[in-house]
Formats: sequence, structure tokens, C-alpha cells
Amino acid sequence: MIGKIKKYVKSIMSEKRYEHTLGVAKSAKKIAKMYGVSEFDAEVAALLHDCAKNRTIEEMKRVITKEEELSEEEYNLPEILHGFAGAIYARNLFRIEEKNILNAIKYHTIGRKNMSQLEKVIYISDVIEPGRKQEGVEKIRELVYKGEIDCAILIETEEKIKYLLSTGRVVHTNTLEMRNSILLKHGKRCKLLF
Repeated sequence: MIGKIKKYVKSIMSEKRYEHTLGVAKSAKKIAKMYGVSEFDAEVAALLHDCAKNRTIEEMKRVITKEEELSEEEYNLPEILHGFAGAIYARNLFRIEEKNILNAIKYHTIGRKNMSQLEKVIYISDVIEPGRKQEGVEKIRELVYKGEIDCAILIETEEKIKYLLSTGRVVHTNTLEMRNSILLKHGKRCKLLF
């Protein structure tokens, strides 16, 4: 199955996007092992996390609305639609029925409250894969590999929210809820780490 998925994503992605995808898969397998998550599930979700990225916004909306109702917020945030559409394509093209894998693909850009460990692995792997060079990524990587995935996600989420606010963009409700739930559970410990 992994071979088929790699062949498929390579055929639909630019070379740069494919390299990013392989980087996410490599990171996801390593992180999954650390956090007791199935490496196979992590690799499948990572390889498919951007499988809808090359689709048009109209096509993604059409595919998604056949399956579920988008909120007005989601409908007007094109940058997050590929996660929602990607979960549908993963299910339809590769007969993936494992809800945890599908949710990891679906929520990899916005997160959500009470994510599973697999969802966390894919979310943070997308942020810290080896090709990522943004400011602050080293601290996030360091926390992940020290066993502090929740704190890493908290830092990343707070930086994402600052960026979105500074550029006058909408912050998805899921992202705020994810940040708040992690902060309530782990905030004191995390603040000591950064």
C-alpha cells in the first residue's frame, strides 16, 4: 500500500511538494515511534496529507460538500480545504476507512480540540519536517524530540495565531480550541520549557 500511495502522490505533486511530503512522512514515522503510535498509520497519513493540494478550490468544495456540510468559516478559508478534501480522496482512492488516519489528514492544518496522538504526530510533522526553515522551528523540533509534543504544538499554534492576526486573516475555531485545550492541560509545564 505504501508503494502505491507514494507512486500516486508523486504523479500528482510538484517535485517540491513531493519532497515536502516525503519529509513529513520521515518525521511522522520517527515521531510516531517515540509516542507509541503506529508507524504505518503515521506514514500513510503523512503521505496523503497534501493529496488534494493540487486541486482547484471549486473542486475541493464540490467533493467536500458531497460528504459533509462546511461551515461558512471553512467555506471561506481555501487554505484549509485540502485537508478536508484530502481525507475524502484518501478514503475513496485507497479505501482507507481508519477514522484516525482520515482525521489526521483532515485536521493537519487547523488541528482540533482533543486530537489523537496520530493527529498530533501529523500536525506537528507538517510543521517540523526537515525542509522547514521558518523562524522558531528548531525550538519546536527540540520539544517534540524531548517528548513534549503538546508543548511543541502549543508554541506552534500561538505563533500561527499571531501570524494570522498580523496579516488580518481568520483564525479557525478549531485552532483556537486546540490551543486553549492544550494550554489548560499543559500550559504551566509548557511555559517553563519556553
